Amino acid sequence: MLRLEYCLIVLALATQLTACAQEPSRDKLTKYSDLQLAVEEEKAIESLVDQLVFSAGDASNEPVFSPGVKDKSPEYSQRFKKVQDAFEALTKLKARAFPVLVKHLDDKRQSINFRNHYMGNSVGDACMWNLYFQLQDRPMGYSKYGYQRKGKDGKDHPKPYWEGTPFDDAGGIAKWLEQNMDLTYPEMQIKCLNWLLDGEKTIGAFDPESYFENILPLEIQILKRQLETGADVKGELTKKEKGLQNRDPLIIPPDQLPPK
Repeated sequence: MLRLEYCLIVLALATQLTACAQEPSRDKLTKYSDLQLAVEEEKAIESLVDQLVFSAGDASNEPVFSPGVKDKSPEYSQRFKKVQDAFEALTKLKARAFPVLVKHLDDKRQSINFRNHYMGNSVGDACMWNLYFQLQDRPMGYSKYGYQRKGKDGKDHPKPYWEGTPFDDAGGIAKWLEQNMDLTYPEMQIKCLNWLLDGEKTIGAFDPESYFENILPLEIQILKRQLETGADVKGELTKKEKGLQNRDPLIIPPDQLPPK
């Protein structure tokens, strides 16, 4: 019975995602302020947010452990995966999900944890992390796990994303979206990526490998998003991608390394 219920949930998620999906290339060129949701589309996204609920009641902010850590039952595993699937479906909707996600930022219902070292696990927290991960758009291969890294001055520095977010100066992610509503989805990502890149460049690279790990992947990701907006950056993107692939030290700006 549980397996049948879970299959029905997955089918419902797929149906809702299909109902909400729009032509990606169109949305990428549409300002956030110009995005419009049909009534049925908004209802479907609201339903996905409802499926972020893991259990009844308000969030305890105590860790919700992954299946098998404490609770090994199939029912627990299926409930956990239902929440993960809803989170992924909301991510695939990109900016179209933003208005509903913002609406639920104060939703106190119990969800699961979506980021290590942060205890908050309400539905509102899940919505916040969904927005955060989408907008910050960190590329694969960027930054190793850990709180700090060595900079060009030879000292250890906290990584920028542990010290703050691109949204702090605005007073939070909802206000940041209000202030940047005339940007398109990739333009928002570019702005957040530049915030992160500025922080990494301020730290600099202790050696070439640190540059290839902490700075160049961000530069490449920004160029990819600029390409989506129609910017003529293909040549520069290809050059940086080859530089990263070959670990070419000649592409590293001297001011990003320790003085010789």
